[in-house]
Amino acid sequence: MKKTFTLLVLAMAIGTTFAQTVKIGSTSYNSITEAITAASDNDVIEITGVHTESITIDKNIILRGADPNTDIIQAAASASSDGTGTRVINVVEGITTVSIENLGIQNGNAPDTDNGGGINADKITGLLTLRNLIIKDNFTAKNGGGVSLAGTNANVIECTITNNTSSLDGGGMIAVPNNGAAINCVININKSLIDSNIGRNGGGIYINGNNDYGNDYAIDVNVENTTVSNNNATSASGGAGGGAIWCKVAQWTTNAGGDGTSGNINLNFVHATIYNNTHAALVKSGLRFTGTAGYTTNLSAYNSIIVSADDLSVKVINFTNASLTDMVNCIIGGLEAAASANPIIDDVAKNNAKGKTATFAGLSGTLTDEGGKVKVLALTDGANAIDYCTAATGITLPTIDARGYSRDASPDAGAYEYNGVSTDIDNIKELSINIFPNPSNDYFRVTGTDKIDKISIYSLGGTLVKSVINNTQVDVSGLTKGVYLVQISGENGEAIKKVVVK
Repeated sequence: MKKTFTLLVLAMAIGTTFAQTVKIGSTSYNSITEAITAASDNDVIEITGVHTESITIDKNIILRGADPNTDIIQAAASASSDGTGTRVINVVEGITTVSIENLGIQNGNAPDTDNGGGINADKITGLLTLRNLIIKDNFTAKNGGGVSLAGTNANVIECTITNNTSSLDGGGMIAVPNNGAAINCVININKSLIDSNIGRNGGGIYINGNNDYGNDYAIDVNVENTTVSNNNATSASGGAGGGAIWCKVAQWTTNAGGDGTSGNINLNFVHATIYNNTHAALVKSGLRFTGTAGYTTNLSAYNSIIVSADDLSVKVINFTNASLTDMVNCIIGGLEAAASANPIIDDVAKNNAKGKTATFAGLSGTLTDEGGKVKVLALTDGANAIDYCTAATGITLPTIDARGYSRDASPDAGAYEYNGVSTDIDNIKELSINIFPNPSNDYFRVTGTDKIDKISIYSLGGTLVKSVINNTQVDVSGLTKGVYLVQISGENGEAIKKVVVK
């Protein structure tokens, strides 16, 4: 059994109130809009405090706060859902590279002419990066309550997308290819949380192949180290559904590099946790696939947990109009129309467990802060998901979890690693214990305490490379040159140090 521990102590939050500022370098501006007007391509606009304005980004720039809990851009002082306001951020067509970092994006209230209550990006053919954002309490009377990505390549990293609403589809997010962009889009969602969003169909995410407009282009959506939980699709039982994700596929034509026979949506999960998403029709509650007759969404899943709360009549995957390309090391709940997928799911070598519940997987059921930028559904002691992923996947797997904590040689299923070790070496808490000599050639000694219970040495990737008990001196002559983390347990508690072996 694994034991939970954290090598690094997070810095305590400091209750300092910062003045509202907008700067490019040392130059201050009265508003974010004014700063954007003055900016040149590749400028960094630094934002502090709460700013109530709707902005348009029409340059290749970076918007950067320090903390999304305190540095906020909002369309209004409070949330509203009457469809008479404006979205928060619009990134216009023709921009190639934009990054929005460390900010809260909230209280967008977009009308039925506007997708994306929080952020809308249209035809960003280079790369849009959304990093460490809290996108919450946004509304649109159209699609994509929190975020709309159309004809856009995007990386969504360490973002929380929560409590957003769309009157139409994609409560948290809509992602769609677009002929006008003339690209096959890739959207990577990594180390993020998509939780408690509401949309007509696609409560969490709506991936639209854009068949309504004769679209030729494909879209890949890659969901890694991410939790999609507690989202709700509000359409009646006859609606498309997809409490978690709804994919509406179209033909991927030869005009855009396709073979003319495949669907234009590829949905891939790696170390994802999909949990407790709902719709009036229980068979449409989780992942739902529809679209042009004769074409299917291509679905793959590795090292993931895809379950309802604990009711197997709530179907977490409805395979109608989906082609399962691969599934390995997955714990999955109730399935609908799974016959064509069964040869893959039931292949013993692929190590999948179907018809399982959240309790079987060992999900705590409550989102908690376990370190890192986003909350997670932690695993309980003794959970079946711990050390579950033993079969070879044939793909490159992440070595960290949703928090940036390391995974071991037998990783856990889902977004959270039970015994993960923080790899953030910049936040090490320095205590009174010292290591000497450092750097070390052949040994180091721990000073500052007479009683040492245990010394554990880890690589920066979190792998335990050596441990000693009841000794203040450690032989490191056999270690490869480099930087290591040293966890010291003694009569004064614990300490974490860095040591250089040369």
